[in-house]
Amino acid sequence: MKPSKTALIIPVKKFDKSKTRLSPFLNLQERKELTEYLLLDTLDKIHELKNSQIIIVSGEKIKLDDKFNDILIINENDSNGVNNAIDLANKFIENNEFSESIIIPIDLPLLSTNDLKKIIKFSSKFKNIICIVPSQRFDGTNILLRKPNLIIDTFYDNNSFYNHIKATTGKKKVIKIFDFENLMIDLDTIEDVTKIINMYDNKRNKDKTKKNKIIYSKSINFLKEIMKIKFNDYINSG
Repeated sequence: MKPSKTALIIPVKKFDKSKTRLSPFLNLQERKELTEYLLLDTLDKIHELKNSQIIIVSGEKIKLDDKFNDILIINENDSNGVNNAIDLANKFIENNEFSESIIIPIDLPLLSTNDLKKIIKFSSKFKNIICIVPSQRFDGTNILLRKPNLIIDTFYDNNSFYNHIKATTGKKKVIKIFDFENLMIDLDTIEDVTKIINMYDNKRNKDKTKKNKIIYSKSINFLKEIMKIKFNDYINSG
């Protein structure tokens, strides 16, 4: 029996179109920098997963360090949303041997590789399964494992958590919902920024020998510096 191999699909918007809900807080250049840091943080964490292939789909011209030279980058000529990006990855996956795929957005600053390993290990018990980590508001899908890859279509951008659950109804599939806190918190609003920074600092200050520890985050520390600067500017202007 051949060892299982996991396709890790990373859809990435063009940097200047990303994190627009943070525009009252971050200017365009800051949002572009944040998006790049989010991507690099994500790659640093998932690159250590064994028996996997990272597939980035983006309309952005992405340049990576040599340590990431085994990552496949699929160019998205027309940015038509996450579902379209995943369709492009599907074509590669179906022409190669993968036991499952996992769709991972880059806006999960508290992403834990150990949590991903738990999801993959759980899925290994089944031939047909969908594993989902919902967003903290239970309207989005933060992590989606599909085994096999085309077991369901994807329904991002519009209440995707409900639609992914609905897609499994009445069919012979196992569905497992994971409530991993690190993976449920995505970065959309200024409230998310504050919550993520607080959780990050608390986790970093706890037992640093834990397997599930939060490693250094370029994106979160970038946000911390921005907040410090803007807070000082606000105090000085008053």
